[in-house]
Amino acid sequence: MKAVTAAKSGRGKDKRVWVVVADGGQARILESDSAHAGVSVRLDMSSDARLTGGKLAAGRLPRAQESANAARHGIEPRVSLKQHEKDLFVARLADYLKGGRTRFDQLAIVAPAKIGAALKAALPAAIVDRVVLTRNTDMTWMTVPEILKRLGPLGTQIQKTRGGQ
Repeated sequence: MKAVTAAKSGRGKDKRVWVVVADGGQARILESDSAHAGVSVRLDMSSDARLTGGKLAAGRLPRAQESANAARHGIEPRVSLKQHEKDLFVARLADYLKGGRTRFDQLAIVAPAKIGAALKAALPAAIVDRVVLTRNTDMTWMTVPEILKRLGPLGTQIQKTRGGQ
């Protein structure tokens, strides 16, 4: 984990901070942009990865004929439908961060370890270098003040700089 940098940059403006709070099926991006503006939710997205595998399947699995007798077996996909949805979700989230890379100076990623690692792997090095905090936990169910409280020094810095929320 990198040390949290000061709230002021060399040009006299506040650092713009995005906090990505995600799990495999939903994400929020909290934005702290201008002084005393509070923390706003920039993005709130979800995916079908929150559904069960049976509800994700459009119908029956394809079948294969057994060579020894008349039995037919379902062909399992190489990647589970649920994992495929999670992969698509992480890719969409990474694309959003790539598109908004000029709108933030610092990035905090709060996600379970596998999702956080997949997200970092999908991001270019220029964005990964802006990551100042990584928390391997699921905080998607928390309110914004609870999330900021649990972010430690970065959350305190955001609250103090922005006048809290």
